[in-house]
Order: sequence, then structure tokens, then C-alpha cells
Amino acid sequence: MLGIIKNQKGISMLEILLVLVILGILSSMGFSSYGTWQKHVLLTNTRDELKSGLVRAQQLATSAANNTSWGMHLATSSYTIFPGSFYNEADPDNKTWELNGVEIVNSYSTFSDGSGGYSSDVVFSKFDGDTYNTGTVSIIVSAQPTLSKSVIVQSSGQID
Repeated sequence: MLGIIKNQKGISMLEILLVLVILGILSSMGFSSYGTWQKHVLLTNTRDELKSGLVRAQQLATSAANNTSWGMHLATSSYTIFPGSFYNEADPDNKTWELNGVEIVNSYSTFSDGSGGYSSDVVFSKFDGDTYNTGTVSIIVSAQPTLSKSVIVQSSGQID
């Protein structure tokens, strides 16, 4: 009886544990990569949304909607498209968008006003869409401030 090899059916507990450990390692790598990817997508979408808002304000100014210039006001967690040459918080024509999970860095000093000062507003001229307010809008992911993207506004009105 010593020379008889027993037929083994099924799998052992050690093999099951080994497979579970390998699956655990692979899934943890996947989840961390997925989380980083989600933050990059959020940042890219918000940057594109912010660029679209700036372009929209410029289009409204170029078309002289309401017979006035138009601009954008930045806050840390929101931005507002407004009519006129300056931001009035109480104006009913303002359109505000909240930023979720993303923040604007130094929103109060983002744009140069052309005379040595800084503000959180960019105003586009009626008919031509030019601006005296130039600057770079930097946005970060709130949960991971090392991830950032930028939008540049030039005096010609070009938005990159």
C-alpha cells in the first residue's frame, strides 16, 4: 500500500489562499489607479468648463448682449458670468456655477488689471472681445492639491 498514489480531486486550501492574495494585490493596484484617473478627469473637465465659461462671456461681449460688456468673476469654489464693466453680486443677470471637488488657486489675484493691480475679474470689451485683464487661472483638485491645470487669458482675448 505504500506505493499507491492517492488520486487528488479538487484544490487545496493553500491554492485558494494564493489566488485570493494575488487577486487582492491586483485589485488594490487597480483601485488606486482608478482614483487617480478620476481626479485627472475631474480636473480636465473643470478646466474645459471654465474655458467654456470664459468664451461664453467673451461671446456675450462681442455680440453686445444687453448693450454692455461682459466678464467673469472668480471665487475659490465658483465662477460667475456677469454683465457690465464690474462685478455686482446682486445683479439678477449673473450666472454662477459651483465647482465640486476643485478649487481656483488665488482667485482674488488671478487677473492683472493693466495698471499694476490684480483682481478676480476679467471683463471683455463690447464688440471686439478684447480685455485689459490678463492672467492665468490655476485650478487644483481639493483632495490632492498636487494635481493642477491652468487656463490663460491674453489681452487679445485669446483663451488657452
